[in-house]
Amino acid sequence: MDQQTQLKQEAQELGEHLALLLNAANLTDDVKAGFLAMVPGMNPEQIERLIHALEVNVQNAAMAQEADLLTSLKAAQADYETARQVAEDKAMTGLEEVESILKQAEG
Repeated sequence: MDQQTQLKQEAQELGEHLALLLNAANLTDDVKAGFLAMVPGMNPEQIERLIHALEVNVQNAAMAQEADLLTSLKAAQADYETARQVAEDKAMTGLEEVESILKQAEG
């Protein structure tokens, strides 16, 4: 592979990586469009810094979503436990009533 082809391939991969990060980033569409408009005028160091900032943004967003999911799962577990306890209490009350009726029938 000649150097020009290799550089073209690297630029394409970098562009795809940047596009994926912008798509996944927790930013408004206006901000994303602003970054896209600035990219052609950026030097390689600026592009690397932008990529790093976007990677951090995506990672932080994922961590926040994970924390929200964990909170939701804990709430769902608590709701389930409460409903299970209510059902168990009802079942025990019904069983005690049956036992009481049986004792009365014996006596």
